[in-house]
Amino acid sequence: MDVQVIDVRACLWWRPLNVAFVGEKRGSAHMVEFQSQLLDSFRDQGHTIVTTSEADIDLLIDIAMIPDGPEPLVQRIQERSQPLMLTVMKDYQLKRRPHNLVVLVGVEESLGSWSHVDVVSTARVAMGKIGSFKIVFVSGSEADEVTYCTLEGGHPTETHAKVDGLRDRLVTSASAREIGGQFDVNNDAITQAAWNDTKIPDEIVRAGHRMHQLGLLPQPQKISDYVSPRMARVYERYLGLKGFSEGMLFAVDPLTGTTMVTASGSWDVDKRALHRDEVTALSGIVGGRVQVQAPFGVRPKGPSVEALEVLSLLDAVPRIRLSPDGANGWRLDPNGQIEVPIIRSGIHAHIGVAFADDAVVETIEPDRKNYPYGFGCGTDLMCEVARSTVERSSAINDPKDRRRYVRWPMLYHGEMVVELWKEGAEPVTFEGLLDLFDNAKSNAIKFRSDHVDQPR
Repeated sequence: MDVQVIDVRACLWWRPLNVAFVGEKRGSAHMVEFQSQLLDSFRDQGHTIVTTSEADIDLLIDIAMIPDGPEPLVQRIQERSQPLMLTVMKDYQLKRRPHNLVVLVGVEESLGSWSHVDVVSTARVAMGKIGSFKIVFVSGSEADEVTYCTLEGGHPTETHAKVDGLRDRLVTSASAREIGGQFDVNNDAITQAAWNDTKIPDEIVRAGHRMHQLGLLPQPQKISDYVSPRMARVYERYLGLKGFSEGMLFAVDPLTGTTMVTASGSWDVDKRALHRDEVTALSGIVGGRVQVQAPFGVRPKGPSVEALEVLSLLDAVPRIRLSPDGANGWRLDPNGQIEVPIIRSGIHAHIGVAFADDAVVETIEPDRKNYPYGFGCGTDLMCEVARSTVERSSAINDPKDRRRYVRWPMLYHGEMVVELWKEGAEPVTFEGLLDLFDNAKSNAIKFRSDHVDQPR
């Protein structure tokens, strides 16, 4: 679903930004003209253009040119001596590292016609070699199209209102604040007996293995896959970055009163081959920070960057009651002593869904009026999107709706699918949810692992 033309200033999250252009009037003639138009567009919307020596910069835009030639584009991307995100403060006399660094990359190729896999792999090489996780390919001798690429795999292309469209996408990203990765560990919060008795970590481990078999999880990405060994060492030594792992699983555990999520890929976690100690238990959010509940004597790994998003959506849904049900785990009981969110578990996968049977799984389309372009994982506004999405669900909020599964596309980089505590639920967490993607079990969801829609 393409977005209707709207004024993003009407969105509640919009705010005027301090924008700095470095390398202004650098590059080819068409790049210089494009920069000038983009600068005017920011001013017209009410943003302030500041110099790089000023303190608070919300959005910093730099320039890079890729020379034309007979070699494939990915081979012509030159590697900097140091990542831009590392040197930007020194290079441009900044008092702190900018929250949002974007590089406009001038190329001759039109990436809008490329396959999803080719754009993502090329963009990640450019991100690694240049040193910015947000880049914009400005294509053609007349800036014929612009493709905005983010680390998670988004790459929407503007071909008509290119300047204003790109401005709105950049303002959207810069208006969101990074909050992922902020957590506190509460030591010995889960007794050894409870940790040994809970089945949820093992069910998450098995679900990760099955997601791998179904083609829902790619292999972990290493920075060394995209840059030279020397540059990879720089990322690890000075920025603590070795790679990332796509996808996430979570499940509510009635026994320990926690929500369990897969640990972050930054802890060298391969979600296709999880181990029990790569599942992290959470109790909620305090002061904007995720609270990790450590089992007795265990030093837990940090939770997935989507942890705050998961806790936010669970906090926004109705709650139901359960009672123990012997070997089967738990059963619905209006008089039960255990209260949990109606959402039982869920997965996030970087896939594209071509079909979903509405009789089995409810689809909630993105709210493109209030959130027209989406936000990155681990941001405050992504938490707002999660809450807003589940509040619009019939299956979640209407007791008469008997569907046990709900899905929603996350703009530009994948899907979230959750299962609900309702009559008919499978005894084992994730079993029914993953059956939706298994052709041998169900025809409820048809998906592609090599393509994610990029609506304009």
